[in-house]
Formats: sequence, C-alpha cells, structure tokens
Amino acid sequence: MLSTEQSLIKHAKATSYFLGFISSALFVYLLMALREILVPVVVAIFLTFLFHPVLMYFKKYKIPTWISLIVLIFVQIGIYYLLVLIIISSLSTLPDKMQLYVTNLTQIIESILVPFDLTLKEFAAMMNIDIQTLDFGKVLESLIKAGVIQGLLDSFYSMMGSFFIMMIFWIFMIMGKNQFEERLKVAFESNRHTVEKSIKAINNQLQSYIIIKTILSLLTGFITTVILLAYGIDFALIWGLLALTLNFIPNIGSIIATIAPIIIVFLEHGFGFTTISLAALLMVNQNVIGNIIEPQYLGRQMDLSPVFVLFSLIFWGWIWGVVGMFLAVPIAAAIKISFSNIEALRPIAILMGSKPHKLNNDIIHTP
Repeated sequence: MLSTEQSLIKHAKATSYFLGFISSALFVYLLMALREILVPVVVAIFLTFLFHPVLMYFKKYKIPTWISLIVLIFVQIGIYYLLVLIIISSLSTLPDKMQLYVTNLTQIIESILVPFDLTLKEFAAMMNIDIQTLDFGKVLESLIKAGVIQGLLDSFYSMMGSFFIMMIFWIFMIMGKNQFEERLKVAFESNRHTVEKSIKAINNQLQSYIIIKTILSLLTGFITTVILLAYGIDFALIWGLLALTLNFIPNIGSIIATIAPIIIVFLEHGFGFTTISLAALLMVNQNVIGNIIEPQYLGRQMDLSPVFVLFSLIFWGWIWGVVGMFLAVPIAAAIKISFSNIEALRPIAILMGSKPHKLNNDIIHTP
C-alpha cells in the first residue's frame, strides 16, 4: 500500500512538473504572439505611474480631470513630435557626415599602415576587402537594395502606430487607476486591510522608482548633450537622447551610450586631447549618476542582482526585441517591489537582490 501511495505521489509530481512546463511555454508563446498589444500596454502602465501624481496634483487645485488629461496628452504628443523632429533633422545631414567620417577613417588607417610600408589598397587586398565599400554612397545604395532602409522606415511607422495604441490604453488606465484599486479592496473585503496596505506599498515604491529613474535618465541625457555641444560634436542631441533611453538598460546601455559618441569624436578629431578629455567627461557622467546618485535615491529596493538583471535583459530582449530590453529592468523592479510586499513571495524578492540583506519595507502578511 505504501509503494502505491509513493507511486501516486511520484505520478502527481511528474504531472505537476509537466503542466508547469506546458504553462510556462504557453505563457512565453502568448507574450511573443501578442507583442504588438502587450508592449503598448506595459508602456502605458509605466506611464500611468509616471503621470498619475501630476493628475492628482491638478485635482488638488480643483482642475477638472478632462482638462488635466488633455494637457498631459498634448505634453506627451509634443515630446514625441520633438523627438521625431530631432531624429529626422539629424538624419538629413547623415550622408554628408558619413562620407566625411569614412574619409577620416581612411586617413587614420593609412597613418597606422605607414610604419609597415603598406598602402590602404595593399592592406585591403591582403584582407580580401573591396576598397569600394569605403564609398558611403555605394554603401547606402547597397542598403537600399537590400531593403535595410525600407525595414527601418517600416519600424518607424510601426512605432508611430504603437504610440497611438499606447496612448489609448494610457488614457483609460490613468482615468481608472483609483477606481481599480477600490474595486480590488471590495473584491477582497474579508482581507481589506492587508490588500489596502499592499496596494499602497506597491503603488508608492513602483511610482517612486519610475519617477526617479526617469529624472536621472533625463539628467544623464542632458549632461551628455551639454558636454557634446560644448565640444561642438555632431549629432549632440541624438547622443543625448540615446544616453537618456539607454540609461534604462543597466551596464550595457551606459557602455553603448558612452562609446558611440567617443567613436564619432575620434573620427572627427583623431586620438588627441579633445577625444581623451571628452571620453573622460562622458565616463564620469555615467559613473557618478549610475553608481553614486542612483543607488542613493533608489535605495535597497532597487538593489537587483546582476545575474537577475542579465537574465531579464536576455529574456525580454528575446521576447520583445530592443523594446523588451528597455522594459526589462522596470519590469524586474516591478516584480521585486510586488514580491517584497507579500510575505509568501518575500524570499524570492530577497533572492532577486545583489546583497543578502533584509528588505526594510513593511511586510504584507498573507492569511
């Protein structure tokens, strides 16, 4: 009889593991299949947390909700339009600048080859490189034929469509946020105090994270732009915008945001004082904000394990592409905040951190 019970237990465990695997695979498949809908929804959720305090501020001064919403909608559309304008105006000068960079790069390579008594053509022949590929006009023509430019334009139009879908979700979410929280309390009336406390803690911490992270990202982008403008570097606004957005991708983002403009400076000015000093300033900017200021303001709640962050970047990047990489850490932070406020899931939140310390926020006990 005992062996029969053990056999049943083994069978039940195997079944539960199998069902768990199938459920996980189905969940991942749905995330990928519904990407066009889920990405705008997730972005809308984070924007709701970002702008809800502004809506409440307007409400405090008896400003009607519909007026506040119109103001916030126009602010977001204005920001989006400004970003598109910056990108388009910068791209309009790209062909001329790229040809200049290719010419400068050619000269740099030739100066490196001089001690070896080699010309660029001889070196290219040794490496089986077609020297004609250094002509930017031909490169651009090849990209057009290959459909790369068309693909980028399609992605841009898709992004515009996603923006308007996101705005629709955001309007309904920000209007119904308070009502949704009240419905949750009513739905769990028997445990109302616990639910109310949990909602308040998760809401406050997640909102603080999104606002602080956004402000620090804006600061990073602004300082980067000022540094590049002071040095008269091309596409300073683009690099500042890149630094702002990549700040949401830890480690990898800051490295790319620092190296990319340094390469342009190197192609413009060569390896001299200008390049070295600008590189130093950009690295100081990233390190001070990322390693000193950010931990002070975000605190231990956002102390995510590097392994967990890397896993999040890989997973969400695989599921949702580049957009997923930008959302990976905010999603990870949201998960940790939620888990840290629920006693049953609190050990997982601790494992998600990089240091073995106790979380300081109030525990939400589950019945």
